[in-house]
Amino acid sequence: MVAHVSGADRGDPNAQPQLVQHVSQGDFVKLKSVGRTARVTRRLDDHHFEVEVGAMKMRVAREDIAEVVTRASESPVSAARARGVSVVLERDAENVPSEINVIGYTVDDATREVEKFVDRAFLAGLPRVRIVHGSGMGILRKALRQFLKQHPHVESVAEPPQNEGGAGATVAELRV
Repeated sequence: MVAHVSGADRGDPNAQPQLVQHVSQGDFVKLKSVGRTARVTRRLDDHHFEVEVGAMKMRVAREDIAEVVTRASESPVSAARARGVSVVLERDAENVPSEINVIGYTVDDATREVEKFVDRAFLAGLPRVRIVHGSGMGILRKALRQFLKQHPHVESVAEPPQNEGGAGATVAELRV
C-alpha cells in the first residue's frame, strides 16, 4: 500500500491494491461506478461479474467493485454485527405478520412492499410467509414469484393448495 501511495509500484502489472480478491455468487457488493450496492448473480470469468442493481442487470469488471458488503454465506444480522452495529432481534413472531395482501398494487409497488415484508419476516425468524396477489391476468403473480426466487432470504417458492389461495397466492419458505 505504501508503494502504491508513493507511486513506487507504477508500471508493475501485479500491483492491484484496490482490487477486491474474493467475490462469490450471492455476495452483495458496493459498485464504484454507480455508488450503490448490487447482488452478484454469477461470475463470468476471473475479472467480470453479472450483478443486479434493483431490477437492472449489468456486467461489471472486478475493478468496479469497491468492497464486498455482505457475503452470501453470512446473514445480514452477522454482517451488521461484524461492522460494530448493535442488533437486537425481536423474536416474538406475533409482532410480525406471516401474510401480506398486495391485490391491486402495481408490480413495482408490490415488489417493494413484499421485499420489506420478507426482510422483516426473515429477521423475526419466521419459517414461511404467504403473499396474496390475486389471480387476475397473472402479471403480479409471475413478477412476484420471479422476484422471490432471486431473494437471498427465500429458500423456495410454491403455489399453495386451492383451499389456501391457489393461484391467487404464493408461499415462500425462508432460509434458516
